[in-house]
Amino acid sequence: MRKFILVTAVLLIISQIALGQKNNDFPSFEKFYSSLTHTMRYPSILQENCASTLTLIKVIFDNKGEIDSLTFSDSAHPKFVEYMQTIKGQLDFKSIYIDLKQKGYESKPILIPICIDFEKIGECRSRITSDLKNMYLFSGKQFSGEYFLYPNIYFRYVVGKTHEEHF
Repeated sequence: MRKFILVTAVLLIISQIALGQKNNDFPSFEKFYSSLTHTMRYPSILQENCASTLTLIKVIFDNKGEIDSLTFSDSAHPKFVEYMQTIKGQLDFKSIYIDLKQKGYESKPILIPICIDFEKIGECRSRITSDLKNMYLFSGKQFSGEYFLYPNIYFRYVVGKTHEEHF
């Protein structure tokens, strides 16, 4: 009985330590994600059309950590791409570069999957209808070669009235 209690206590302590650890694979991910959540407003034309977004962002950094190139896969709506190009200066891409540099991948293109689920209550349900064939197409050409796949970004936008009271 004593062994059982001891083993149980050790397993409980180990499980609590493992659950409490932070994933250190991408320590700067939260900074980039936070800058995106504070800056991004889903374009109104996409909201009106109840369009969700599923795309890849391809980022190439120069040797100083500045963005050399920022492109989107062909699955992205042109208005989404246009909007993202206007806010890119407000996003913390430097944090991504820090993660890449720590892993030795700073000279490779980085792909960031982004999924935005959009829904209007009572009007349209969320639907991701992007053609997956276009996920790896950039300007009509299949992306190939070495790259680093960064963790995905996922947003869920739900708009509309949730409750009406009639008096």
